[in-house]
Amino acid sequence: MNVRAHDLTVLLHALLSSLPGATAMCIHASERWALVLITASSDEAVLALSEDLELECDIRIGEQRWWRCAASERDQGTLRIEVAGPPHQGRPPGDDASGSP
Repeated sequence: MNVRAHDLTVLLHALLSSLPGATAMCIHASERWALVLITASSDEAVLALSEDLELECDIRIGEQRWWRCAASERDQGTLRIEVAGPPHQGRPPGDDASGSP
């Protein structure tokens, strides 16, 4: 690994470290679009990151699980960021009588 490659990894690690509650970050980019995916450690971390990065929160429901996520895009969808929390079993908040999973 040369100095430039090393500096890139240090920069990416520093960016991840600057996002409280983020456990992983993946960047996919081409000349025409970019997608940043961030994995969060908890639902609370998703909410905090959504506030900090000005993202729209939502709950995604899959087969027998759900997870809190936040996302936003700009420039006609060519720039997108998504944050996803850990998956949960059962019903999402507000989908049952207790209002919590």
